[in-house]
Amino acid sequence: MKQYIFTVLAALFLTQEGIAQSTGTFTDSRDGQTYKTMSFKEDSTGKTVTWLAQNLNYKVEGSYAYDDNENNRKELGLLYTWEAAKKACPCGWHLATDSEWAVLVNHFGGKDSAGEALKSTKGWNEDGNGTNSSGFDAPAGGHRKPDGSYFAQGVLGIFWTSTLTNSVDKVWGWNFHYGGPPSSNKRNLKKAFRWDVQVPVGISVRLVRD
Repeated sequence: MKQYIFTVLAALFLTQEGIAQSTGTFTDSRDGQTYKTMSFKEDSTGKTVTWLAQNLNYKVEGSYAYDDNENNRKELGLLYTWEAAKKACPCGWHLATDSEWAVLVNHFGGKDSAGEALKSTKGWNEDGNGTNSSGFDAPAGGHRKPDGSYFAQGVLGIFWTSTLTNSVDKVWGWNFHYGGPPSSNKRNLKKAFRWDVQVPVGISVRLVRD
């Protein structure tokens, strides 16, 4: 039996950058869940790259529903420790590298602008929603602290990479912010940030097709 089923749909749409994207679906044969996907061609190589367009929601040891509420999984997926994130990937997919995240962000406008295109159109605090013109649909999933408490749902969407920093206990992650109130001098509505994240923290996971 095949480990995964991947179907490319014929639907196409244009991003704010004016580059045609393709959408599709992937069904995880391990539990039958079907995820949306989005694909684009890398600007430098012309290679087509396919990402999950929803947060991973496959239960493994070290994965958690936000606030330990299983109802949150439908919109937010699960939060994973780094070790759990590496183990949760289905055959044919892998945890995105730091470089793959950088390519994604650069393709949709760079660190100063990509958040608008990559963020979901609902669920972000203080009018911090994105346009989701990319089809990536990143929600503000928050994170789980090592002590088991939960924080920042609606404010932050933080995602693992597979890439260690120079520290043995920290990994690069990419983050989108809710934006802050309209009167704030720190409006970060469109920005994408690269952070170093401690491995016991629980954050969201997006995968790239091998």
